[in-house]
Amino acid sequence: MATKRPKNILFIWTDQQRPDTIGAFGNPQVDTPHLDRLLEQSSCFDQAYCSQPVCAPARGTALTGLYPHTHGVVSNGIPLDADIPAIAELLQPAGLVSGHIGMWHLAHKAQPLRPQRGFERFWVSTEDQYTASHAAEGYSSYHDFLLAQGYTPADPHGDGTIFARATTTRLPEEVTKPAFEAAEAIRFLETYGADPFLLVVGIHEPHPPCHSPFDDFYRPEDMTLPESWYLPLDPHAARHCHTVRRIYAEEGTKDIYSNDERGWKEAKARYWGLCRLVDRSVGKVLQRMEDLGLADDTIVVYTADHGHLLGEHRMWNKGVPYEPSVQVPLLLRVPGLPPRRITTPVSLVRLMPTLLELMGLPIPEYMQGTSLVPLLTNGDTAPDEEAVFIEWNGPWKGGGVYSDVAVRTIRQGRWKLNVSANGDCELYDLQDDPEELRNAVADRGRAQTVGRLFDRLRAWQQETDDSVVLPHPLGQ
Repeated sequence: MATKRPKNILFIWTDQQRPDTIGAFGNPQVDTPHLDRLLEQSSCFDQAYCSQPVCAPARGTALTGLYPHTHGVVSNGIPLDADIPAIAELLQPAGLVSGHIGMWHLAHKAQPLRPQRGFERFWVSTEDQYTASHAAEGYSSYHDFLLAQGYTPADPHGDGTIFARATTTRLPEEVTKPAFEAAEAIRFLETYGADPFLLVVGIHEPHPPCHSPFDDFYRPEDMTLPESWYLPLDPHAARHCHTVRRIYAEEGTKDIYSNDERGWKEAKARYWGLCRLVDRSVGKVLQRMEDLGLADDTIVVYTADHGHLLGEHRMWNKGVPYEPSVQVPLLLRVPGLPPRRITTPVSLVRLMPTLLELMGLPIPEYMQGTSLVPLLTNGDTAPDEEAVFIEWNGPWKGGGVYSDVAVRTIRQGRWKLNVSANGDCELYDLQDDPEELRNAVADRGRAQTVGRLFDRLRAWQQETDDSVVLPHPLGQ
């Protein structure tokens, strides 16, 4: 444990960012110098997972320490119950000035425009598209900022007009959402930095639409597509949500303009451009925090709600339990603790208990995650014994797809088992088959592995009161 108790928390997270979009994760093609520097100063979790690969459920888990089936936000558009405390309310006993900027996604109509949940003192909103009635509720802080910069909204939405995502992603860098959010974060630090603080910055990018001022920074011809992009879909992987995701991609999306190799590479290059925009904005916040002399007293968290498929199994977007969809970057820079790389698989359900312990606060018994502080202080101990659980809760409709099949996943050691309520199952050896190309659930000699993983999965369901009924993968 750190010898000096941190005073502050800066919690930065993005929407739909893969770990390999940070250069220091092992991708030298990506230009992210500011996040590279943060990674080198942090405990970096090489195998961090979301709780469900879609926005609101994943965010609910990270901010409450509960799985989606427990906190109740099992799909986008469901508000977090007022009786379940979230991050600012949980940290209130530490006496922090709390500020929130950007994506929230846990209130009525998914994105509130007004202060709430312990952030009443400083609240900056950016997302107008979720609001049902702008005439009644007004517009976001970002909307007002763009008006002040001389921009005019031209996107019809209900009874008013908004600056839609398709518009704002094509604006000059200085007026993009990440730049606006960085400027607001700096304003918070300059205003409240003398007091102990919690600042949560929810950046929407690199979530689609995949456009930014850096659309042409990466060349499509330098992009590579995963091996599975070129292969037919494994029939054993034809779980309902997998199938419709693939069909959705093949029929076309707003990001992939031609369903051929060139079109997919162009989309990937633009996605990387969004990640560069994020890096530049985050870098400004981190630099200003250092200039103000706050860095040595501040825990910095950098993560994402879930990942993004860039052609794996010829899929685009999220919503399936394949690694690029469920893995997230997770960096924790803690004053007094040395940087390290941690290979133990971990879930973001453990993030809230970790912050509570680091701030010297008790961890509520109801929380379903355990603190990461032992890993932060000691590094890897027995990574093969740790199990990560991921869920999918149907029905859900979004982005042109529909899935009503509940799925539960366990990741332990080299193995990952996906079990659907409709009986479809997958077993992947992530050590020998990292791209999840070969479903080994029916292989001779794997019955013991499948049985062991399924028993642990069922035990987790009992421990967390998960009512989804899963058939045994081997028909037992």
